[in-house]
Amino acid sequence: MPLSSFKAVFFDVGGTLLHVHPSVGDVYARHARPFGFSGSVQELNEGFHAQWKKMGGIESLGNQSGAAAERKFWRELVYEVFQATGGLDRFEEYFALIFAAFRDKSNWRVYDDVIESKILETLKKRKVVLGVVSNWDSRLTAMLEDIGLARYFDFILPSAVVGSAKPDKKIFEEALRRSGTAAHEACHIGDDIRTDVTGARRVGIHSILIDRDHRFDDDADTTKVASFLELV
Repeated sequence: MPLSSFKAVFFDVGGTLLHVHPSVGDVYARHARPFGFSGSVQELNEGFHAQWKKMGGIESLGNQSGAAAERKFWRELVYEVFQATGGLDRFEEYFALIFAAFRDKSNWRVYDDVIESKILETLKKRKVVLGVVSNWDSRLTAMLEDIGLARYFDFILPSAVVGSAKPDKKIFEEALRRSGTAAHEACHIGDDIRTDVTGARRVGIHSILIDRDHRFDDDADTTKVASFLELV
């Protein structure tokens, strides 16, 4: 089914439209050297992914919303990542720096296929309602504005603002409400089976899995693409 046959298309952000550049560990390490960190980027990447999984990601905030809850989540995560490497000098000062760093567009890259496919421009021209449905904190809107993607979207729903994280139904239902469409008229594109595909299906929204690195096995029930170029 071509994307233009839908009245609304929703997009995940991290791993779908953009990624940290060069990696979370690189950004952490670059800022941490003056605070006594002497370990490797790989060590920090592995530590970040392990701690993210242990804490249950941003969706662990559940229905908590607001800047204080978000900051507390990120502070704990970053603290634990560095505790495993021996800790940092002046941690609070470092955390303030790193928290601000991830608002900076220089640490993010839009995937090449998003740019080359012109998927957002094409759907916008065809008057398809475009929305962001992402497990993210309240910094998302400002970041997408800085990167230059916000202008394509009719609305942006970060989970920590909505108080609902994918695969929970509420965030998808809010996207349908904002878009003014019925579930069968909408499609959601993301890079994760559990949060994006299963979450969308629960409310009757069509889903497309973007799997650039071929992480997932083929599944007859899942529409899967390796690039946005396949969708235009």
